[in-house]
Amino acid sequence: MMNPAPFDFDMKEGLYFEAKSASKGVPDDFWETYSSFANTFGGTVVFGVSEVEGHLEVTGVTDPENTIKTLWDNLNNPRFTNVNILKDKDVEVREIDEKQVIVIRIPQADRRIRPVYVKNNMNSGTFKRNHEGDYHCRMDEIKEMIRDSEDITVDITPIENLNLECFDTNSISGYLNELRVYKPNHPWIQIPMEEFLQLSGAARDIGGSLHPTGSGLLMFGKVSCIRQVYGSYFLDYTEGGGEDRYTYRIHSNSGDWSGNVYTFVHEVLNRLSMVMGVPFELRGFSNRGYSESFIAVREAVMNAVLHADYYLSGGVIIRLGSGRIEIRNPGSMRVRLEDAIHGGVSDPRNNGLMSLAMAVGWVERLGSGIFSIERIRKEGGISSLSIVEATDPSSVKVTIGLGPSLAGKNGHMREKAILDILSEYPNISRDDLADKLGISVRTLSTELKKLRENGKLERIGGNRDGFWRVIRS
Repeated sequence: MMNPAPFDFDMKEGLYFEAKSASKGVPDDFWETYSSFANTFGGTVVFGVSEVEGHLEVTGVTDPENTIKTLWDNLNNPRFTNVNILKDKDVEVREIDEKQVIVIRIPQADRRIRPVYVKNNMNSGTFKRNHEGDYHCRMDEIKEMIRDSEDITVDITPIENLNLECFDTNSISGYLNELRVYKPNHPWIQIPMEEFLQLSGAARDIGGSLHPTGSGLLMFGKVSCIRQVYGSYFLDYTEGGGEDRYTYRIHSNSGDWSGNVYTFVHEVLNRLSMVMGVPFELRGFSNRGYSESFIAVREAVMNAVLHADYYLSGGVIIRLGSGRIEIRNPGSMRVRLEDAIHGGVSDPRNNGLMSLAMAVGWVERLGSGIFSIERIRKEGGISSLSIVEATDPSSVKVTIGLGPSLAGKNGHMREKAILDILSEYPNISRDDLADKLGISVRTLSTELKKLRENGKLERIGGNRDGFWRVIRS
Protein backbone atom coordinates (compact mmCIF):
# COMPACT_ATOMS: atom_id res chain seq x y z
CA MET A 1 0.00 0.00 0.00
CA MET A 2 1.41 3.31 -1.05
CA ASN A 3 1.56 6.34 1.21
CA PRO A 4 0.61 9.70 -0.32
CA ALA A 5 3.36 12.25 -0.87
CA PRO A 6 3.53 15.36 1.34
CA PHE A 7 1.41 18.30 0.14
CA ASP A 8 3.25 20.64 -2.18
CA PHE A 9 1.60 23.83 -3.42
CA ASP A 10 3.15 23.22 -6.83
CA MET A 11 1.03 20.07 -7.23
CA LYS A 12 -1.59 19.74 -9.94
CA GLU A 13 -4.71 17.63 -9.79
CA GLY A 14 -4.01 14.13 -11.01
CA LEU A 15 -3.54 10.55 -9.92
CA TYR A 16 -2.37 11.44 -6.39
CA PHE A 17 -3.80 14.90 -5.70
CA GLU A 18 -7.20 16.60 -5.57
CA ALA A 19 -8.06 20.19 -4.60
CA LYS A 20 -11.53 21.08 -3.27
CA SER A 21 -12.82 24.52 -2.31
CA ALA A 22 -14.86 23.23 0.67
CA SER A 23 -16.44 26.66 1.09
CA LYS A 24 -19.50 25.15 2.79
CA GLY A 25 -17.79 22.41 4.82
CA VAL A 26 -17.00 18.88 3.70
CA PRO A 27 -18.04 18.75 0.02
CA ASP A 28 -20.27 15.90 -1.12
CA ASP A 29 -17.85 14.82 -3.84
CA PHE A 30 -15.06 14.34 -1.27
CA TRP A 31 -16.38 10.87 -0.57
CA GLU A 32 -15.90 9.71 -4.13
CA THR A 33 -12.28 10.86 -3.96
CA TYR A 34 -11.85 9.21 -0.55
CA SER A 35 -13.01 5.90 -2.03
CA SER A 36 -10.91 6.27 -5.18
CA PHE A 37 -7.65 7.09 -3.39
CA ALA A 38 -8.22 4.29 -0.86
CA ASN A 39 -8.85 1.73 -3.61
CA THR A 40 -5.96 2.84 -5.83
CA PHE A 41 -2.58 4.21 -4.68
CA GLY A 42 -3.59 6.71 -1.99
CA GLY A 43 -3.44 10.46 -2.42
CA THR A 44 -3.81 13.92 -0.91
CA VAL A 45 -6.96 16.07 -0.77
CA VAL A 46 -6.75 19.74 0.22
CA PHE A 47 -9.83 21.66 1.37
CA GLY A 48 -9.72 25.41 0.73
CA VAL A 49 -7.90 25.21 -2.60
CA SER A 50 -9.37 25.32 -6.10
CA GLU A 51 -7.77 24.59 -9.44
CA VAL A 52 -8.29 27.47 -11.87
CA GLU A 53 -6.98 27.08 -15.45
CA GLY A 54 -4.38 24.56 -14.36
CA HIS A 55 -3.17 26.55 -11.35
CA LEU A 56 -4.03 26.20 -7.67
CA GLU A 57 -5.79 29.13 -6.06
CA VAL A 58 -6.16 29.36 -2.26
CA THR A 59 -9.70 30.19 -1.16
CA GLY A 60 -9.37 29.00 2.43
CA VAL A 61 -11.70 27.18 4.84
CA THR A 62 -13.72 29.57 7.01
CA ASP A 63 -14.26 27.18 9.93
CA PRO A 64 -11.59 24.46 9.79
CA GLU A 65 -12.28 23.15 13.30
CA ASN A 66 -15.94 22.44 12.60
CA THR A 67 -15.14 21.07 9.13
CA ILE A 68 -12.67 18.59 10.62
CA LYS A 69 -15.21 17.53 13.27
CA THR A 70 -17.78 16.88 10.55
CA LEU A 71 -15.18 14.95 8.57
CA TRP A 72 -14.39 12.61 11.48
CA ASP A 73 -18.07 12.15 12.33
CA ASN A 74 -18.85 11.17 8.76
CA LEU A 75 -15.82 8.90 8.42
CA ASN A 76 -17.29 6.80 11.21
CA ASN A 77 -20.82 6.89 9.82
CA PRO A 78 -21.71 3.96 7.51
CA ARG A 79 -24.05 6.23 5.56
CA PHE A 80 -20.93 7.96 4.22
CA THR A 81 -18.36 5.13 4.02
CA ASN A 82 -18.01 1.50 5.04
CA VAL A 83 -14.62 1.99 6.71
CA ASN A 84 -12.47 4.77 8.16
CA ILE A 85 -8.82 4.31 7.19
CA LEU A 86 -7.58 7.72 8.39
CA LYS A 87 -5.62 8.44 11.56
CA ASP A 88 -5.18 11.74 13.41
CA LYS A 89 -1.83 12.35 11.70
CA ASP A 90 -3.51 12.17 8.29
CA VAL A 91 -5.50 15.39 8.79
CA GLU A 92 -3.89 18.78 9.50
CA VAL A 93 -4.62 22.48 9.20
CA ARG A 94 -2.05 24.62 7.41
CA GLU A 95 -1.87 28.33 6.67
CA ILE A 96 -1.14 29.43 3.11
CA ASP A 97 -1.29 33.08 2.00
CA GLU A 98 -2.82 33.96 5.38
CA LYS A 99 -5.68 31.53 4.74
CA GLN A 100 -6.33 28.21 6.43
CA VAL A 101 -6.55 25.00 4.43
CA ILE A 102 -7.08 21.40 5.50
CA VAL A 103 -4.66 18.77 4.17
CA ILE A 104 -6.01 15.20 4.19
CA ARG A 105 -3.65 12.35 3.34
CA ILE A 106 -5.55 9.22 2.33
CA PRO A 107 -3.44 6.03 2.33
CA GLN A 108 -4.02 3.11 0.03
CA ALA A 109 -6.30 0.75 1.92
CA ASP A 110 -5.03 -2.67 2.89
CA ARG A 111 -6.31 -5.24 0.41
CA ARG A 112 -8.16 -7.00 3.27
CA ILE A 113 -10.56 -4.06 3.70
CA ARG A 114 -11.06 -3.17 0.05
CA PRO A 115 -13.29 -2.21 -1.60
CA VAL A 116 -13.73 1.04 0.28
CA TYR A 117 -17.10 2.38 -0.83
CA VAL A 118 -19.44 5.26 0.00
CA LYS A 119 -23.15 6.00 0.49
CA ASN A 120 -23.74 2.52 1.92
CA ASN A 121 -23.71 0.94 -1.55
CA MET A 122 -20.83 -1.19 -2.79
CA ASN A 123 -22.10 -1.51 -6.35
CA SER A 124 -22.63 2.20 -7.03
CA GLY A 125 -20.34 3.68 -4.38
CA THR A 126 -16.98 2.07 -5.21
CA PHE A 127 -14.48 4.30 -7.02
CA LYS A 128 -10.91 4.13 -8.28
CA ARG A 129 -8.53 6.79 -9.54
CA ASN A 130 -6.82 7.43 -12.84
CA HIS A 131 -5.16 10.50 -14.33
CA GLU A 132 -8.57 11.83 -15.34
CA GLY A 133 -9.91 11.73 -11.77
CA ASP A 134 -12.36 9.52 -9.87
CA TYR A 135 -14.36 6.90 -11.77
CA HIS A 136 -17.05 4.36 -10.88
CA CYS A 137 -15.67 0.84 -10.63
CA ARG A 138 -17.13 -1.78 -12.91
CA MET A 139 -18.47 -4.96 -11.37
CA ASP A 140 -15.39 -6.94 -12.46
CA GLU A 141 -13.16 -4.45 -10.61
CA ILE A 142 -15.27 -4.80 -7.47
CA LYS A 143 -15.11 -8.60 -7.70
CA GLU A 144 -11.33 -8.37 -8.10
CA MET A 145 -11.03 -6.41 -4.84
CA ILE A 146 -13.33 -8.85 -3.05
CA ARG A 147 -11.19 -11.81 -4.22
CA ASP A 148 -8.04 -10.08 -3.07
CA SER A 149 -9.57 -9.30 0.32
CA GLU A 150 -9.75 -12.99 1.22
CA ASP A 151 -6.89 -14.66 3.09
CA ILE A 152 -7.76 -18.07 1.64
CA THR A 153 -6.87 -17.75 -2.03
CA VAL A 154 -9.41 -18.96 -4.56
CA ASP A 155 -6.96 -21.18 -6.45
CA ILE A 156 -7.12 -23.89 -3.75
CA THR A 157 -10.86 -24.36 -4.35
CA PRO A 158 -11.89 -27.53 -6.23
CA ILE A 159 -13.80 -27.09 -9.48
CA GLU A 160 -16.69 -29.52 -9.22
CA ASN A 161 -17.77 -29.50 -12.86
CA LEU A 162 -14.31 -30.64 -14.06
CA ASN A 163 -12.59 -34.01 -13.63
CA LEU A 164 -9.14 -35.54 -14.03
CA GLU A 165 -9.55 -35.65 -17.82
CA CYS A 166 -8.70 -31.94 -17.75
CA PHE A 167 -5.11 -32.66 -16.68
CA ASP A 168 -2.30 -32.92 -19.23
CA THR A 169 -0.41 -36.06 -18.19
CA ASN A 170 2.79 -34.98 -19.97
CA SER A 171 2.90 -31.84 -17.83
CA ILE A 172 2.45 -33.88 -14.65
CA SER A 173 5.18 -36.32 -15.72
CA GLY A 174 7.51 -33.43 -16.50
CA TYR A 175 6.86 -31.87 -13.11
CA LEU A 176 7.55 -35.16 -11.28
CA ASN A 177 10.76 -35.70 -13.27
CA GLU A 178 11.84 -32.20 -12.33
CA LEU A 179 11.02 -32.93 -8.69
CA ARG A 180 13.06 -36.15 -8.90
CA VAL A 181 16.12 -34.15 -9.98
CA TYR A 182 15.57 -31.40 -7.41
CA LYS A 183 14.66 -33.66 -4.46
CA PRO A 184 15.41 -37.32 -5.29
CA ASN A 185 13.84 -38.61 -2.06
CA HIS A 186 10.65 -36.57 -2.17
CA PRO A 187 7.64 -38.75 -1.21
CA TRP A 188 5.51 -37.52 -4.13
CA ILE A 189 7.80 -39.27 -6.62
CA GLN A 190 6.93 -42.84 -5.62
CA ILE A 191 3.14 -42.59 -5.31
CA PRO A 192 0.34 -43.03 -7.88
CA MET A 193 -0.61 -39.96 -9.89
CA GLU A 194 -4.02 -39.51 -8.26
CA GLU A 195 -2.46 -39.57 -4.81
CA PHE A 196 0.14 -37.04 -5.92
CA LEU A 197 -2.58 -34.72 -7.20
CA GLN A 198 -4.33 -34.83 -3.82
CA LEU A 199 -1.22 -34.42 -1.66
CA SER A 200 0.11 -31.56 -3.79
CA GLY A 201 -3.21 -29.70 -3.70
CA ALA A 202 -3.67 -30.00 -7.46
CA ALA A 203 -6.92 -31.92 -6.93
CA ARG A 204 -9.39 -32.55 -4.11
CA ASP A 205 -11.85 -35.31 -3.31
CA ILE A 206 -15.53 -34.40 -3.32
CA GLY A 207 -17.92 -37.25 -2.61
CA GLY A 208 -15.44 -39.88 -3.74
CA SER A 209 -14.47 -38.15 -7.00
CA LEU A 210 -11.34 -36.11 -7.66
CA HIS A 211 -11.68 -32.63 -9.11
CA PRO A 212 -8.92 -30.19 -10.14
CA THR A 213 -8.30 -27.19 -7.93
CA GLY A 214 -7.67 -23.83 -9.54
CA SER A 215 -3.93 -24.16 -8.95
CA GLY A 216 -3.79 -27.70 -10.32
CA LEU A 217 -5.73 -26.66 -13.41
CA LEU A 218 -3.49 -23.66 -14.07
CA MET A 219 -0.28 -25.63 -13.56
CA PHE A 220 -1.13 -28.92 -15.27
CA GLY A 221 -4.43 -28.41 -17.11
CA LYS A 222 -5.41 -28.41 -20.76
CA VAL A 223 -6.11 -24.91 -22.02
CA SER A 224 -9.65 -25.82 -23.11
CA CYS A 225 -10.49 -26.68 -19.50
CA ILE A 226 -8.57 -23.75 -18.06
CA ARG A 227 -10.61 -21.31 -20.12
CA GLN A 228 -13.86 -22.80 -18.79
CA VAL A 229 -12.90 -21.42 -15.38
CA TYR A 230 -10.62 -18.51 -16.29
CA GLY A 231 -12.34 -17.06 -19.35
CA SER A 232 -9.64 -14.45 -20.06
CA TYR A 233 -6.69 -16.83 -19.51
CA PHE A 234 -3.85 -16.14 -21.94
CA LEU A 235 -0.08 -16.64 -21.89
CA ASP A 236 2.00 -14.98 -24.61
CA TYR A 237 5.72 -14.68 -25.32
CA THR A 238 7.00 -12.82 -28.38
CA GLU A 239 10.27 -11.58 -29.79
CA GLY A 240 10.45 -8.64 -32.16
CA GLY A 241 9.82 -4.97 -32.58
CA GLY A 242 6.10 -4.45 -31.99
CA GLU A 243 2.61 -5.84 -31.47
CA ASP A 244 2.18 -7.06 -35.06
CA ARG A 245 5.82 -7.63 -35.95
CA TYR A 246 7.49 -10.52 -34.21
CA THR A 247 10.05 -13.10 -35.23
CA TYR A 248 9.19 -15.75 -32.66
CA ARG A 249 6.10 -16.51 -30.61
CA ILE A 250 4.76 -18.95 -28.01
CA HIS A 251 1.18 -18.53 -26.84
CA SER A 252 -1.38 -20.62 -25.00
CA ASN A 253 -4.02 -20.55 -27.76
CA SER A 254 -1.91 -22.12 -30.50
CA GLY A 255 -3.45 -25.57 -29.99
CA ASP A 256 -0.21 -27.52 -30.46
CA TRP A 257 0.72 -27.75 -26.77
CA SER A 258 -1.09 -27.92 -23.42
CA GLY A 259 -1.25 -24.14 -22.86
CA ASN A 260 -0.73 -24.45 -19.10
CA VAL A 261 1.59 -22.55 -16.78
CA TYR A 262 4.05 -25.41 -16.27
CA THR A 263 4.79 -25.93 -19.96
CA PHE A 264 4.79 -22.19 -20.69
CA VAL A 265 7.46 -21.53 -18.06
CA HIS A 266 9.67 -24.27 -19.49
CA GLU A 267 9.24 -23.17 -23.09
CA VAL A 268 9.86 -19.50 -22.35
CA LEU A 269 12.88 -19.97 -20.09
CA ASN A 270 14.41 -22.49 -22.47
CA ARG A 271 13.97 -20.00 -25.31
CA LEU A 272 15.35 -17.09 -23.30
CA SER A 273 18.38 -19.11 -22.26
CA MET A 274 19.20 -19.69 -25.92
CA VAL A 275 18.72 -16.05 -26.88
CA MET A 276 20.73 -14.85 -23.89
CA GLY A 277 23.44 -17.45 -24.43
CA VAL A 278 23.21 -19.42 -21.18
CA PRO A 279 22.63 -23.14 -20.61
CA PHE A 280 19.17 -23.75 -19.20
CA GLU A 281 17.93 -26.40 -16.83
CA LEU A 282 15.19 -25.92 -14.26
CA ARG A 283 16.95 -27.42 -11.28
CA GLY A 284 15.49 -25.61 -8.35
CA PHE A 285 17.04 -22.34 -7.34
CA SER A 286 20.63 -23.29 -8.12
CA ASN A 287 22.15 -20.32 -9.95
CA ARG A 288 25.38 -21.98 -10.97
CA GLY A 289 26.21 -21.30 -14.59
CA TYR A 290 23.56 -18.61 -15.06
CA SER A 291 24.28 -14.99 -15.83
CA GLU A 292 22.88 -12.40 -13.44
CA SER A 293 20.70 -11.01 -16.23
CA PHE A 294 19.13 -14.42 -16.85
CA ILE A 295 18.44 -14.87 -13.14
CA ALA A 296 16.70 -11.47 -13.09
CA VAL A 297 14.56 -12.38 -16.10
CA ARG A 298 13.71 -15.78 -14.63
CA GLU A 299 12.60 -14.15 -11.37
CA ALA A 300 10.38 -11.72 -13.29
CA VAL A 301 8.80 -14.53 -15.32
CA MET A 302 8.11 -16.54 -12.17
CA ASN A 303 6.67 -13.50 -10.42
CA ALA A 304 4.30 -12.85 -13.31
CA VAL A 305 2.88 -16.35 -13.69
CA LEU A 306 2.61 -17.03 -9.94
CA HIS A 307 1.08 -13.69 -8.89
CA ALA A 308 -1.25 -13.12 -11.86
CA ASP A 309 -4.98 -12.73 -11.34
CA TYR A 310 -6.12 -15.14 -14.03
CA TYR A 311 -9.73 -14.01 -13.78
CA LEU A 312 -8.77 -10.62 -15.26
CA SER A 313 -8.32 -9.75 -18.91
CA GLY A 314 -4.98 -9.13 -20.54
CA GLY A 315 -3.11 -12.31 -19.71
CA VAL A 316 0.57 -12.80 -18.91
CA ILE A 317 2.43 -11.01 -21.70
CA ILE A 318 6.20 -11.26 -22.23
CA ARG A 319 7.83 -9.11 -24.93
CA LEU A 320 11.52 -9.48 -25.74
CA GLY A 321 12.63 -6.46 -27.73
CA SER A 322 15.75 -4.50 -28.50
CA GLY A 323 17.88 -4.59 -25.37
CA ARG A 324 15.02 -5.13 -22.94
CA ILE A 325 12.24 -7.45 -21.87
CA GLU A 326 8.76 -6.43 -20.71
CA ILE A 327 6.75 -8.80 -18.53
CA ARG A 328 3.17 -7.93 -17.64
CA ASN A 329 0.66 -9.80 -15.53
CA PRO A 330 -2.97 -9.02 -14.70
CA GLY A 331 -3.70 -8.05 -11.09
CA SER A 332 -2.38 -5.41 -8.73
CA MET A 333 0.53 -5.83 -6.33
CA ARG A 334 -0.60 -7.14 -2.95
CA VAL A 335 2.31 -5.59 -1.05
CA ARG A 336 3.76 -2.10 -1.31
CA LEU A 337 6.36 -1.77 -4.04
CA GLU A 338 8.92 -0.44 -1.56
CA ASP A 339 8.35 -3.50 0.66
CA ALA A 340 8.76 -5.82 -2.32
CA ILE A 341 12.06 -4.13 -3.22
CA HIS A 342 13.39 -4.49 0.33
CA GLY A 343 12.31 -8.15 0.39
CA GLY A 344 10.99 -10.44 3.08
CA VAL A 345 7.31 -9.47 2.68
CA SER A 346 5.12 -12.02 0.95
CA ASP A 347 1.41 -12.07 0.16
CA PRO A 348 0.82 -14.56 -2.69
CA ARG A 349 -2.36 -14.21 -4.71
CA ASN A 350 -2.27 -17.92 -5.64
CA ASN A 351 -1.17 -19.94 -2.62
CA GLY A 352 -1.79 -23.28 -4.30
CA LEU A 353 0.19 -22.34 -7.39
CA MET A 354 2.98 -20.95 -5.21
CA SER A 355 3.17 -24.21 -3.22
CA LEU A 356 3.54 -26.27 -6.39
CA ALA A 357 6.28 -23.91 -7.60
CA MET A 358 8.18 -24.00 -4.32
CA ALA A 359 8.12 -27.80 -4.22
CA VAL A 360 10.33 -27.98 -7.33
CA GLY A 361 12.47 -24.99 -6.38
CA TRP A 362 11.08 -22.44 -8.82
CA VAL A 363 10.96 -20.02 -5.92
CA GLU A 364 13.81 -19.76 -3.41
CA ARG A 365 11.84 -18.12 -0.62
CA LEU A 366 8.68 -16.09 -0.37
CA GLY A 367 9.06 -12.36 -0.85
CA SER A 368 12.41 -12.56 -2.67
CA GLY A 369 11.52 -12.02 -6.35
CA ILE A 370 11.55 -8.23 -6.80
CA PHE A 371 14.27 -7.96 -4.14
CA SER A 372 16.55 -10.27 -6.16
CA ILE A 373 15.96 -8.35 -9.40
CA GLU A 374 16.70 -5.02 -7.70
CA ARG A 375 19.89 -6.46 -6.16
CA ILE A 376 21.05 -7.56 -9.61
CA ARG A 377 20.32 -4.08 -10.99
CA LYS A 378 22.38 -2.44 -8.23
CA GLU A 379 25.27 -4.79 -8.92
CA GLY A 380 25.21 -4.03 -12.65
CA GLY A 381 23.84 -7.36 -13.87
CA ILE A 382 21.05 -5.58 -15.73
CA SER A 383 21.08 -2.06 -17.08
CA SER A 384 17.69 -0.90 -15.77
CA LEU A 385 14.55 -1.95 -13.91
CA SER A 386 11.09 -0.39 -14.11
CA ILE A 387 8.00 -1.60 -12.22
CA VAL A 388 4.71 0.07 -13.12
CA GLU A 389 1.24 -0.62 -11.73
CA ALA A 390 -1.78 0.19 -13.90
CA THR A 391 -5.35 0.48 -12.66
CA ASP A 392 -7.75 -0.10 -15.55
CA PRO A 393 -7.40 -2.97 -15.92
CA SER A 394 -5.22 -3.81 -12.92
CA SER A 395 -1.80 -5.00 -13.99
CA VAL A 396 1.89 -4.93 -13.12
CA LYS A 397 4.54 -4.43 -15.81
CA VAL A 398 8.20 -5.15 -15.13
CA THR A 399 10.71 -3.89 -17.70
CA ILE A 400 14.31 -5.08 -17.49
CA GLY A 401 17.15 -3.55 -19.49
CA LEU A 402 19.29 -6.38 -20.83
CA GLY A 403 22.29 -4.44 -22.11
CA PRO A 404 24.94 -6.14 -19.97
CA SER A 405 23.70 -9.66 -20.72
CA LEU A 406 24.69 -9.64 -24.39
CA ALA A 407 26.68 -6.45 -24.80
CA GLY A 408 28.89 -7.05 -21.76
CA LYS A 409 32.32 -8.58 -21.35
CA ASN A 410 31.51 -12.25 -21.90
CA GLY A 411 32.31 -12.69 -25.57
CA HIS A 412 31.70 -16.43 -25.44
CA MET A 413 28.08 -15.85 -24.35
CA ARG A 414 27.49 -13.42 -27.21
CA GLU A 415 29.10 -15.77 -29.70
CA LYS A 416 27.02 -18.75 -28.58
CA ALA A 417 23.79 -16.74 -28.68
CA ILE A 418 24.47 -15.55 -32.24
CA LEU A 419 25.36 -19.03 -33.51
CA ASP A 420 22.35 -20.66 -31.82
CA ILE A 421 19.93 -18.19 -33.39
CA LEU A 422 21.53 -18.43 -36.84
CA SER A 423 21.37 -22.23 -36.65
CA GLU A 424 17.60 -22.03 -36.19
CA TYR A 425 16.97 -18.98 -38.40
CA PRO A 426 19.62 -18.95 -41.18
CA ASN A 427 17.60 -16.45 -43.25
CA ILE A 428 17.10 -13.91 -40.47
CA SER A 429 17.92 -10.29 -41.32
CA ARG A 430 20.60 -8.35 -39.47
CA ASP A 431 18.00 -5.99 -38.05
CA ASP A 432 15.92 -8.82 -36.62
CA LEU A 433 18.99 -10.65 -35.31
CA ALA A 434 20.23 -7.51 -33.55
CA ASP A 435 16.73 -7.02 -32.13
CA LYS A 436 16.70 -10.54 -30.71
CA LEU A 437 20.13 -10.08 -29.15
CA GLY A 438 19.42 -6.64 -27.73
CA ILE A 439 22.47 -5.07 -29.39
CA SER A 440 22.96 -2.52 -32.16
CA VAL A 441 23.33 -3.55 -35.80
CA ARG A 442 26.81 -2.03 -35.75
CA THR A 443 27.86 -4.19 -32.79
CA LEU A 444 26.33 -7.24 -34.46
CA SER A 445 28.26 -6.58 -37.67
CA THR A 446 31.50 -6.56 -35.67
CA GLU A 447 30.57 -9.87 -34.02
CA LEU A 448 29.62 -11.48 -37.35
CA LYS A 449 32.91 -10.38 -38.87
CA LYS A 450 34.83 -12.04 -36.00
CA LEU A 451 32.88 -15.28 -36.38
CA ARG A 452 33.55 -15.39 -40.12
CA GLU A 453 37.25 -14.66 -39.65
CA ASN A 454 37.47 -17.44 -37.04
CA GLY A 455 35.88 -19.95 -39.40
CA LYS A 456 32.71 -20.40 -37.35
CA LEU A 457 30.27 -18.75 -39.73
CA GLU A 458 29.82 -18.50 -43.48
CA ARG A 459 27.54 -16.34 -45.61
CA ILE A 460 26.03 -18.18 -48.57
CA GLY A 461 24.64 -15.89 -51.29
CA GLY A 462 23.98 -12.16 -51.25
CA ASN A 463 22.66 -9.86 -48.55
CA ARG A 464 19.05 -10.10 -49.71
CA ASP A 465 18.71 -13.65 -51.00
CA GLY A 466 21.45 -15.42 -49.03
CA PHE A 467 21.59 -17.26 -45.71
CA TRP A 468 23.99 -18.00 -42.87
CA ARG A 469 25.71 -21.36 -42.38
CA VAL A 470 27.05 -22.15 -38.94
CA ILE A 471 30.27 -24.19 -39.03
CA ARG A 472 30.44 -26.52 -36.02
CA SER A 473 33.89 -27.88 -35.21
